[in-house]
Amino acid sequence: MHVTTASFVPLYEQVKAEARRLIFIGAWRPRDPLPSIRELAAELLVNPNTVARAYRELERDGLITTQKGKGCFVADRSPALAGREKEIRLREVFDRAVGEAAAFGLSEPETRALFEERLRRAATEERTRRPK
Repeated sequence: MHVTTASFVPLYEQVKAEARRLIFIGAWRPRDPLPSIRELAAELLVNPNTVARAYRELERDGLITTQKGKGCFVADRSPALAGREKEIRLREVFDRAVGEAAAFGLSEPETRALFEERLRRAATEERTRRPK
């Protein structure tokens, strides 16, 4: 897991997004213990409150559970939650992309045109990959 202070995304959001990603790809499995707040803060060189806030939001989203005196664990996830997680993850990716576009000075129409061009390109690539 890593975070960067050069990003426009707040550190706690980066921690949350990285934890979501690790859960989503299966690197952190249901009932696995998460690094303690202090351990992860030391590893990432951030304030423990940053990690604590990310963990609170992950718990609110139903992705982790906290057991008093034992720590935080990846929650058991239903298929519905996994589908919801994909949508949440994509929203985070889009939010970062929109933020980066704004930081580069792109207007909304320029950003929209670029996104639509990438969608058309992906659709074309998908059509060429399909077996005939």
